Amino acid sequence: MKSTMALKPLVFALAAVMAMAAQAGGRGDDHDHGHQPKGPTLEELLQIGAGASAVSVDTQSSTTNVVNNQGTQNSSSITNSMNSSSGNMNGNSAAGDGNEQANLAAIASSDESFIFGTSTAAASATQYNNNNYVNNMSVTNTSAIANSGNGSSGNITGNSAAGNFNQQKNDLAIASSGGRVAQAASAASQTSSNLVVENQGTATYGKETLNGTFNAGGVFVAAGVAKTEGDDHGGHGGYGDRGGKGDKDSTSKFVAVGAVELAGTTTQQVMYQNGWKNPVTNTSYLSNVGNGSSGNMGFNSAAGVGNQQVNAISISSAGH
Repeated sequence: MKSTMALKPLVFALAAVMAMAAQAGGRGDDHDHGHQPKGPTLEELLQIGAGASAVSVDTQSSTTNVVNNQGTQNSSSITNSMNSSSGNMNGNSAAGDGNEQANLAAIASSDESFIFGTSTAAASATQYNNNNYVNNMSVTNTSAIANSGNGSSGNITGNSAAGNFNQQKNDLAIASSGGRVAQAASAASQTSSNLVVENQGTATYGKETLNGTFNAGGVFVAAGVAKTEGDDHGGHGGYGDRGGKGDKDSTSKFVAVGAVELAGTTTQQVMYQNGWKNPVTNTSYLSNVGNGSSGNMGFNSAAGVGNQQVNAISISSAGH
């Protein structure tokens, strides 16, 4: 089978959609990133004029962000998607903070009624990820692509990311010409610098109840002297000049003996360290993806921090 025939199902299926993109060619991000590195310009991507042209340009920037995750769970998945499809399919799924994703397509198709039958297409994407800080404490990141893109044809791409500041891009540039010249360019530029990541574990604690009993006892002895005062006045009697005699003071001793007993129960709860949680758990997998398909398949799955992924395709076909 000729390459021109292999391209036709995808090219003509998207001709109506990409007509507007062709009219918007040349428009990109107007922001000046200054010191940040720049991706290739359209002049660099397309060096020739064309009877039909399509361009797609995208720029994403993520700078000076701070993320603090404590006990956070990020889960991203693409499941049972884009099956038995045809054409250009893109799927993105992200969980977390500061993730960047882009899907670009540029398709140009011309026949000999255009100038010399020329056709050009370009797709360019630039992503910046600078000066970001992430502190993960016992964070679980899971990313999965399962049962997707099966039995499909054309250009199928899927991205799944869980975590922080992941960059993902799907670029497509197709040029099909019935004349002599066809040119396609696809460019991807990703920058990640000064990214700080701290993965820290946290202790786990258990609780235990403690029960106890107590018994106490004792005796006491007390001893002392008791004094009783008598009458100091003289008596009255008929004994001449001899006065009466009053009562005398008296004393007595005493001893006291006793016993005390005490009993009871105690209950208290205590915390104890019984282990450590995993600092960070990153799980990424692809399962049952792209089976029985034809064309260009690209799937990305990422879990963690600062991952960069690109699916880029450039196809050029000339009829003569």
